Amino acid sequence: MFNHLLTSQTSNLLKQTAKFAELRQDVLAGNVANIDTPGYRMRDLPVADFQNALKKAYESQTAQPASLHPPLANPENPLTDLISPSATSVHTTNFFPESLFQASEKKTQPGITFQDANNRSIEQQMTQISKNSMLQSFATELLNLQYNQLQSVISEQV
Repeated sequence: MFNHLLTSQTSNLLKQTAKFAELRQDVLAGNVANIDTPGYRMRDLPVADFQNALKKAYESQTAQPASLHPPLANPENPLTDLISPSATSVHTTNFFPESLFQASEKKTQPGITFQDANNRSIEQQMTQISKNSMLQSFATELLNLQYNQLQSVISEQV
């Protein structure tokens, strides 16, 4: 079921996802830490924009025919291409500008009014932390599986 997620092409996407989830966890934790700070405005990363960038990057990788993938730099030892960055990895990073990893103030939720101008909701923050934690765990687990597969290939070749 997840075999298409275990290809070497997806490792860069998983790395970006893990990076995004890690940074978002810090932002969400900061929101919880400042829940009682008067005037503090909740912050978050642009989740929808990141999801769109991830989708576009994945679609660009899967749309490329095998003939468009870069040739092996060292045909005698193809493992060097797995370890070194390829044109595909550079290409996928173009989909993830730094603005996706910058926190900005969240819009005030409708119907919630606080006299100290804070737009807090501890329930919403804890829900977001749980969802984000699951995303980060999923991405790191898939990366771990990829690295274990690579380790198996390397150990069999030696």
